[in-house]
Amino acid sequence: MATLLRTGIIGLKDWLHWVGVLVGSLRCECGWPRQTPKHVILLCPLRTGREAMLSAASTENYNTLLPTQKGLKAATRWLIGQNVLDQFWVAKEIAIEGKGASNRRPLITL
Repeated sequence: MATLLRTGIIGLKDWLHWVGVLVGSLRCECGWPRQTPKHVILLCPLRTGREAMLSAASTENYNTLLPTQKGLKAATRWLIGQNVLDQFWVAKEIAIEGKGASNRRPLITL
């Protein structure tokens, strides 16, 4: 997820359309004209818990969010939890399972 966010090569409608995948409309489900990482992370009203993520990242500026380890970690965890990209639902389930195991290390650490 971190690499996808930093490169912008991520399975959101804007990028998929750019590489020729037929996604129908570029619009986000909220109606915003383009579903981009910046929109999903900072603006999309369909996403919850954004304030806590930005607080953990210590920034509200998209240009400083992803280049820093603290910001990237917060954004990555938050975005996986938002179920925006189907390919990361397994990562979320594994992380949840890992937290429930009292005597094991978490299976995923970000």
